Amino acid sequence: MTELRVSVTEEKFPAARPAEPRSEVIMHYDRDRSIPSIIAEHAAANPTSVALVFEGRTITYGELERLSDRLAAYLIREGVQKGDIVCLFVPRSPETIMAMLAILKAGAAYLPLDTTFPIEHLDYVIGECEPKVVFVDRETVRTIRSVPNARGAVVDMFALLQKLTVAADEIRPEVTVGGGDMAYVMFTSGSTGRPKGVAIAHRGIARLALDQNYIKLTKNDVMLHAATIAFDASTFELWCALTNGCTLAILPDGNFSVARLRDVVGENGVTVALLTTGLFNLLADYPGSALPSLRHMFFGGEVASVEHVRRFQKTCPDCRVTNAYGPTEITVLATTFDIPAGFDGNDVPIGRVVEHTGILIVDEELRPVPAGVEGELMLTGDGVAIGYFKRPELTAERFVTIEAPEGPLRGYLTGDLAVLDENGSARFKGRVDRQIKLNGKRIELDEIEAALRRDPRLADGVVICQTLGPQNKRILGYICPQGGAAADAAELVRGVMERLRNALPAYMIPSVVTVLDQLPLHQSGKVDRSKLPLPVDAAPTATVPITNQTEAVLLDLWRTVLGIQAVELDRNFFDLGGTSLQLMRIHAALESNLGRPVDVVALFEHPTISGLARFLDDRAIAGARAMSPAERAALRRKTMSQFRGSAS
Repeated sequence: MTELRVSVTEEKFPAARPAEPRSEVIMHYDRDRSIPSIIAEHAAANPTSVALVFEGRTITYGELERLSDRLAAYLIREGVQKGDIVCLFVPRSPETIMAMLAILKAGAAYLPLDTTFPIEHLDYVIGECEPKVVFVDRETVRTIRSVPNARGAVVDMFALLQKLTVAADEIRPEVTVGGGDMAYVMFTSGSTGRPKGVAIAHRGIARLALDQNYIKLTKNDVMLHAATIAFDASTFELWCALTNGCTLAILPDGNFSVARLRDVVGENGVTVALLTTGLFNLLADYPGSALPSLRHMFFGGEVASVEHVRRFQKTCPDCRVTNAYGPTEITVLATTFDIPAGFDGNDVPIGRVVEHTGILIVDEELRPVPAGVEGELMLTGDGVAIGYFKRPELTAERFVTIEAPEGPLRGYLTGDLAVLDENGSARFKGRVDRQIKLNGKRIELDEIEAALRRDPRLADGVVICQTLGPQNKRILGYICPQGGAAADAAELVRGVMERLRNALPAYMIPSVVTVLDQLPLHQSGKVDRSKLPLPVDAAPTATVPITNQTEAVLLDLWRTVLGIQAVELDRNFFDLGGTSLQLMRIHAALESNLGRPVDVVALFEHPTISGLARFLDDRAIAGARAMSPAERAALRRKTMSQFRGSAS
């Protein structure tokens, strides 16, 4: 159902959205409708309204509809049929969003992949999904050609869309797509040793965006798009904006920093944003200039920090702040909690369920337990995924049906422990398994261990998560060489780490790896992880020979951010276990300390304290070698693919 209203509004940010009479189309949730059909109504009512903003470019709803129609017609001509998979191995951009919409119009599902994923990971995922088409750009095509299982048509998406822009209008063949059809497959870490693809239906997305209790979007809103397309936060950003007739402001993929994030928010009048908890905390610590346009900030992915919420609310007192919870299998969000000003609790609840969603706390026999009793959190409703792609056994294990008063009820067992209060608000109490969250990324420690055990040089390998501080965790690895003691432990670690980086996303790589002759065991024969020796880097091994004030500043920043003291001036930041989010924290603190902007690419070019200090001291930022945007993006992808922890 839709409502059609015509109104004239005074635009607060005319550069982003033209001030003109427009029809306001209010869409209501219909579980049987497809995402393209909803967006088409906005395009028909307001063809000149701005849908996408990117580095000064604007794409209207009419242009988005027309170009995605042409691209959908191309896909159908190329043999893409309903239910097929089309892979997106491209960065954030307007063209990427056009391609997503076109794929859905063709009746297919999109498979978004992070452009920094290693070859072995890409090979497994692409081999599992067998996409008919793989969209690339001039940079990523080189990577995809190295993937053995990339047998579908490899197409330069940007070059193709340039041709389609000047092509004659073409009527897209009609493909009947409903709410229950698959819209995308998104891969998450898997406890069985391999990543698993979550298949999401159109209705899961529509239920997230329409007739909701946790958010009210209007045609005047501008949504930030800052998540990598392989992270399910992008689902919220893209489709909540476009199914509500809003503008989507896209953060460029390269040169990502807190300052750049603030600039995009300020320049485009962003009103709504969803950030990972780590990135939200970073924004709270380094608020910079005021962001008056921002009216609603969501964050989630890890346990909330009350102190960071208070800092953010002090800087942005008029902005509503919401803690959001939800696994990929429930289509991004399941519960939310609006944090009031002056909140004085010790921990932030994950809150009450959003519309079209149900929540239960169940015991080991899958029987619902009453309020106040801890158990496993089970989620139901239209956001529940179709299942795990081509994994029927795993689907049957996690997507279960229980008997309820209203009849059989299908839901997803999250593996999260929680408790409901009398008002139906949930509090997170931990995990029932070995899954962790690091920088907003879901990581199954068992998958890392399985990758270690595939290394022929090792008799065994295990990993644990070490907490260094309230907001600082890292993965520690322990390996046992084949045949007992290693002849050269350092060389073994280097080889094992290189193999891991070729097999796993960078955010799953252990920060420190320790070689042991054997692992400590319980009497039962299982590994006793409590007896694994912690690294000795918590304290400095020797006095670090500081030569100037810049090195002293950087050393202090590295120690604080990494949570370790044993930092050498010539050690690579990423080899010490640093992640991209931690590097962003160092970048923000460095700019604050120096009182001047620092190009974030410099931190990737000079990843040691001594090298970065020389760069900062010897070369003024304005005098640095000029790099084109393409060079900077290529450098960032190369560096991050080798070392980084988590993308923005």
